[in-house]
Amino acid sequence: MRKKYEKSKSANMGKPLPSPQPGEIWELSRKIRYYGKFYPNEEHQLYSSEAQSFLQGKTPPRYVMIVTEPEAEIVSVMVLSVETNFISNVDVLMSADISGSAQDLLAETWHIQPMLVDNLLQPIGKRLSRDIYDNLLSLGDYFHGLVNQQSETNYLEQLGLSLGTNEVFKSSEIFLFHQREEAWSDILTIPVAAYYTYLKGVELTSQILTEQLQIEQELAEFELSQNRCCELQSRQF
Repeated sequence: MRKKYEKSKSANMGKPLPSPQPGEIWELSRKIRYYGKFYPNEEHQLYSSEAQSFLQGKTPPRYVMIVTEPEAEIVSVMVLSVETNFISNVDVLMSADISGSAQDLLAETWHIQPMLVDNLLQPIGKRLSRDIYDNLLSLGDYFHGLVNQQSETNYLEQLGLSLGTNEVFKSSEIFLFHQREEAWSDILTIPVAAYYTYLKGVELTSQILTEQLQIEQELAEFELSQNRCCELQSRQF
């Protein structure tokens, strides 16, 4: 469920770390952080070639639009691309004028993923308006069959958004672009999977420690009971 789109609240004490808010555009870090550890060879095998190219600095910077406020360490994001030549009915051209970024961006309205907040590098440009935010999400919802009606093209253009005529399943070029973008999103999804694995490990460790303490307590109580029995028997004699 999406969090309510609200303006950021100012802090009263000190200067807090920026908390990503819905509608903001953030650049991604190329230095991935994890909860838990991967061995170097394991990390290399886990990531797609597209993801590895990004981590090695061989491809342009990547950006995302924040969809939900962070919950624990996780935030939902819409993937953005600088490859604006792949505009389609669900890959929306977003002009630099409305985003405040240095270049036009392609909003992949179909492509929303969870990611670790720690792997956001910095906010760029300006926060998108509520209308733009809502319509980008509605386009993705329509593509996935979650809503029955799509926003009118004329209205989207008034907001500074441009739709293409190519449809994903009718254009081999757009279809292949989506496949590459899904492969690239290992950058987002693998650290999240590692995070949940880490949480399960912490939970299991906590459970084992709790059971161990309970066993030790039961043994101590049993030993105390045995000592009392021995004392009573010795008194009888």
